[in-house]
Amino acid sequence: MHASKSEAVDGQTRTHVPLLVIGAGPYGLATAACAKHAGIEQVVVGKPMAFWRENMPAGMFLRSGSDWHLDAAEVNTFEAYLGERGIDPSEFDPIPVGLFLDYVDWFEEREDLRVVPDLVRNLSRPNGHFEATLDSGERVTADAVVAAPGISHFTVIPEWVERDLPPERWAHTCNLVDFEELRGKRVMIVGGRQSAFEWAALLADGDAGEIHVVYRHDTPRFTTSDWHFTDELIALTATVPGWFRHLPPKSAKPSPGGSGQRAG
Repeated sequence: MHASKSEAVDGQTRTHVPLLVIGAGPYGLATAACAKHAGIEQVVVGKPMAFWRENMPAGMFLRSGSDWHLDAAEVNTFEAYLGERGIDPSEFDPIPVGLFLDYVDWFEEREDLRVVPDLVRNLSRPNGHFEATLDSGERVTADAVVAAPGISHFTVIPEWVERDLPPERWAHTCNLVDFEELRGKRVMIVGGRQSAFEWAALLADGDAGEIHVVYRHDTPRFTTSDWHFTDELIALTATVPGWFRHLPPKSAKPSPGGSGQRAG
């Protein structure tokens, strides 16, 4: 791969890197650090942990434990961060989102990652190289691209919600992070998975008047998270590039993510 370089073209800066990482959330930052360890020059384009900072309520906790972290080299781990700060992992179970954000800031500084706080407006592939145009007008060309844009762009809003409800009467969990306006109100949550019950608990903490969770499936079992189901998927990703592109249509269809709330 070619080394990174910058040049001015038509009054705009154009940078070339071997690897462009789109997205500065946990996956994007972890990918950039892993590439750096492998000697691959890279740049991350995105606002660091923006979704976590702007779209997650302050009182939220993580399902993952302290053994989950961003460093494939097993050096700058979450537990290493806690140890440096003199924090016993058992004191934080579950883990507050704010504490994990502090870890990510520490990790980004330790890894000395190059992050451009911008957004990619367009991605094309002329002349065999990828070319990304940023909101700022700058352009980045790359030999390879890893896209880790996060989940906020893939919210699923039922058709009847937008058709039958005025905009001020509903919200998606990706956007509802301040519960003050719902204090004393009746709230219906449509959906019965993780986000639905998390937001129900947070609304209860925020003194909502009534909270009704409506869903058509069996009630989830509230047990300690077990992530072993990802082992096979990770192994496939490491050994069979693009395996997910060959899934049957039913399996490849995205699941409806998040929940909608209606306040009354």
